[in-house]
Amino acid sequence: MLPLSYALRNLWRRKARTLITLLGVALISMLVVLMGGFAQGLSGTVRDSAAHDVMILTGSAGEHDMVRSVITRGHAEAAAAGIPHAAEVGGMRAVSIELHIATRKGDKIGLLRGVTDGAYLVHDRITIVEGHEPRGEREVIIGRLAASRMDLDEADLAVGKRIELEGVEWTIVGRFAAPGTVLEAEIWGRLDDIALATRRTDVSCVAARLDDVKNMGKVGLWIIRTGVDYEIAGVPEPKMFETLQKALDPIAALAWLMALLVLVGGVFACANTMFAAVLARTREVGTLRALGYGPFAVAFSLLTEALLLGLLGGLIGFWIAGLFGEVPLKFPMGAFYLDLSPTIRLAGLASALLAGLIGGIVPALRAVRMPLPDALGGKL
Repeated sequence: MLPLSYALRNLWRRKARTLITLLGVALISMLVVLMGGFAQGLSGTVRDSAAHDVMILTGSAGEHDMVRSVITRGHAEAAAAGIPHAAEVGGMRAVSIELHIATRKGDKIGLLRGVTDGAYLVHDRITIVEGHEPRGEREVIIGRLAASRMDLDEADLAVGKRIELEGVEWTIVGRFAAPGTVLEAEIWGRLDDIALATRRTDVSCVAARLDDVKNMGKVGLWIIRTGVDYEIAGVPEPKMFETLQKALDPIAALAWLMALLVLVGGVFACANTMFAAVLARTREVGTLRALGYGPFAVAFSLLTEALLLGLLGGLIGFWIAGLFGEVPLKFPMGAFYLDLSPTIRLAGLASALLAGLIGGIVPALRAVRMPLPDALGGKL
């Protein structure tokens, strides 16, 4: 067998060709990681936003879009007071009457939610990371990704700043995080303030966290019995987000398809470069065979060169892709970060190794199948 140092020396001898191949493989790895991270981040944000013990009461028109759902305020208050098996924390029921608004700031679209105090018990993944929740008139708290959702600078939504929404100036009194959920792209204010600013006398939904997920069926039966009187329908939060998930699945599938196309294109590019490298070294390959190195040894050495390029390029692409981990992306329901989990990163590295492996096999076989006289004579 040829020593590993031989393959390493060959890579160093052809600096320009090695660099071009290395950059190509790095690009493959980076794009596979980014496309996979996009698909996983998009799907994961929607999937992880649903809490299995939360029931959402919407308007009986059957809208799963909270912005379009309508319930009269009186019916919502009656339903919130009567819904059974609601969890209690410190004597307060985990039930919230909410108003969801697609708001604008110029040509920027944001998501505004009016809530009652119970909202922080229902959506318990929310954590106030700065300031406090709205307590006074015309106060709002800002989600960690709200600025990205509205294409605004983070400084514009800092605590203490004022922002105009729905023709009203609001004071930003806090910021909140809810990692991995669509909530992070929203702006929250007190329900009465939001309703007054938007001139709404109705609300969008009633959200309730149950004391036990096993009681979901009982609550569903209660909604069926009383829903006609209150003009409401009920849907478990996971089912509601499942509808949104299905709408976004084609986008995630397209991202994975693009990653596959990048990989296929990279394999051909790597094979082409390696093939050119082998053709330029015909006499060298023939000399090695004349010295007694068998076809397997020569082919294995050439394949080792391709795998080393794949590994180095994959690590470079792996590192570059990591720089995009904190870049938020927006979609209609909110915003999300790329999911650059270890699994996705390893998939990018594996794709680079696969490109090197498949790209190196054909040139290696071509080199060892060439008749020895033709190889020694430098024939292509």
